[in-house]
Amino acid sequence: MLVGDDSYYKILGVSENATQKDIKIAFRRLARKYHPDRNPSISDELMKSINISFENLSDPVKRRDYDRSLKISKSKERNKMDLSRDSDNSANYDTESTSEYIHEQTVNHNDSDEFFSVEKGSNFKSTPADKEGFPSFLESRYKIIVEPSLCLAFGSCEVLAPKVFMVEKNRQFNPKAIVISETAENFETIMDAAKTCPTKAIIIIDRYTGNCVYP
Repeated sequence: MLVGDDSYYKILGVSENATQKDIKIAFRRLARKYHPDRNPSISDELMKSINISFENLSDPVKRRDYDRSLKISKSKERNKMDLSRDSDNSANYDTESTSEYIHEQTVNHNDSDEFFSVEKGSNFKSTPADKEGFPSFLESRYKIIVEPSLCLAFGSCEVLAPKVFMVEKNRQFNPKAIVISETAENFETIMDAAKTCPTKAIIIIDRYTGNCVYP
């Protein structure tokens, strides 16, 4: 027998679409089965739950109000599960995609054997680069993007964080700033460099939460 946090429908053993007749039949069946005179071992709490459930579901007004509160409760629970799932997905982003991104962002920067975390306030080394020059493990919380359509290649970002940003000086037509490493400077330095961009072409995203940190 279901008691405690179960809904009135579960306690009576009927669906949420049950008719008034179904509810009355279920109540009578349970009342006969669990009545103290017939079954002395049954606790008073059980019969109390059955009576309360029937009282609320047999009254159309009370049932309407209860159904409304039940929907709100289910909606909150679904939202809580969605938030939890989104958080897990953010923290455990796809390894293959991350690997491709690392290869893309470390082009022209293969002379570096060590990468550093950009966790705010920290500067911990990660594992050395592999034989191809790419890091075998990269502790990077923040994803750094330079939006080409906004970048005018002023170069202020490269001046402040030359290990993170590089302007394509060899590109004759429409040069852009690119990210060569997300981890070669601490978070504060990267943020300061991003803030100097007059067109706000530098975007910083928190991989843990999916939130845009800047701009």
